[in-house]
Amino acid sequence: MATAATDERLHTELDNLIHYVERLRLELANITRKKGDRSDFENMSVQLDALVKNTEEASYEILKSSEDILETVDKLREDNSEEDRNKLCDLITTKAMATLQACSFQDITGQRVTKIIRSVQFVEERVNSMAEIYGEASINTLGLEISAKETPSEEVCMDGPAVHAEEAISQDDIDALFD
Repeated sequence: MATAATDERLHTELDNLIHYVERLRLELANITRKKGDRSDFENMSVQLDALVKNTEEASYEILKSSEDILETVDKLREDNSEEDRNKLCDLITTKAMATLQACSFQDITGQRVTKIIRSVQFVEERVNSMAEIYGEASINTLGLEISAKETPSEEVCMDGPAVHAEEAISQDDIDALFD
């Protein structure tokens, strides 16, 4: 009788293990499946890379504009010596310097985003390794099966602006949607 109880316990444990492995397989498939051209992990890395690039470009433009303001102030002081205008010029200089200082913190933002990208890439590598161990073809097939079972959402896919200019939707295409 002790053998029957042991057999039943072993059977229960094997069933639990099979369910666990199946759940792991489903989770891996859900995480690694493609949504469009990229998986969620790939999309996060691409979007964060674009964020860093766009932030750098925006910072450059702000710095350049601020320098132009400072040059304009210098020209105003040369051409006009009225006390009120000098006060305004001092105010413009103060504002421009504050803008320049604010832009200097972009480097810290870039460092933080770079850390996030590295973390996401590390997790992506681990997930890809697990999928490879299990079998990528099987995981991809399961991901497609999950997608096929999902009911279409009325929610609009909002991935943000196009990462590359050539991927952007033209204003004419958007206008055509309303015709």
